[in-house]
Amino acid sequence: MTGDFDAALEGFIRARLGEVDGLRVEGEARAIGGQSRENWPFDLHWQDGGQSHHRQLFLRRDPVGSVLETDRRVEFEVLRRLHDQPVRAPEVVWLDADGSELGRPAMVMTRYDGHNDHFILQGGDGRPDEDSRAGIASQMVDLMIEIHALDWKGAGLDEVLAVPADPAEAAIDEWAAVIERQSLEPQPVLAYIEQWMRRNRPDPGEITVVHGDIKPGNVLFDGDQVQVLLDWETVHLGDLAEDVGWVTNPLRRVEHQIPGRWEAADLVSAYEARTGRTIDRDALRFWQVLANYKLAAIVITGVRSFCDDRTLRVWLGAGQLTKLLLAQTAEELG
Repeated sequence: MTGDFDAALEGFIRARLGEVDGLRVEGEARAIGGQSRENWPFDLHWQDGGQSHHRQLFLRRDPVGSVLETDRRVEFEVLRRLHDQPVRAPEVVWLDADGSELGRPAMVMTRYDGHNDHFILQGGDGRPDEDSRAGIASQMVDLMIEIHALDWKGAGLDEVLAVPADPAEAAIDEWAAVIERQSLEPQPVLAYIEQWMRRNRPDPGEITVVHGDIKPGNVLFDGDQVQVLLDWETVHLGDLAEDVGWVTNPLRRVEHQIPGRWEAADLVSAYEARTGRTIDRDALRFWQVLANYKLAAIVITGVRSFCDDRTLRVWLGAGQLTKLLLAQTAEELG
């Protein structure tokens, strides 16, 4: 952290803790990883009433340029309301909704011990035991089921998140608007894919909480156990098949599958067996296409941020994604 940011963070904390002694913020390196937000782990020490206190905390702040435009206020409020719910979501602590204190919108949450690995199912952290990796893959399904089983009305999430009349139509509208807003050039293939999705969207089904980005890279593991699911910035109310489509999307196969042991069909079958629900395969195909359309919108946003000098990361555009999208919808092309 820079000196100016250190001072701003200390002032932000003092405004919330009040008059305490020995306030000390430790932690100077921005965490590696995270493409949409800046992540800053830090330790907070203070004394109050003769007692010493220590908290492990984590700051998520909007960058100057991102691949996603989301609202910290919404993410914070959803997580606050999920705190007493049976789901492995992080505890949020403080919010700077408009960035007036920390320079850009940010929130502070509890920091958890554990390790993170996008490719843990492939042995990415040196884990050679296939049975152990298959167990982790199975737990990821349980984690998704926890989210879909949430009583979102009881938690008051409908006061924070829109309740869509047609989840598929709402998803198409959302990401088509992002592509329209962020594109620097015409996107004829994506326009075709949008129309394909509108023709093939599934009928509205049961509304659940949808995380929107379930993957091992957003999970902290304690050994072989899934501990907590992070990065709830795309959370919304929608069709549970959206999450299932996201994790079975062929582009993300390496993150969610173990070749020959735990593949997309195994994942869907496990979800169905444990929930008693049936995932319509035509609807699943739609949501897999939507997953890549959404990723194309994210990549285009990254390109726009780079061209606008708001990020140093170079994005190569959505060319590969458009090829995959055409392959996914090829049956209708004949």
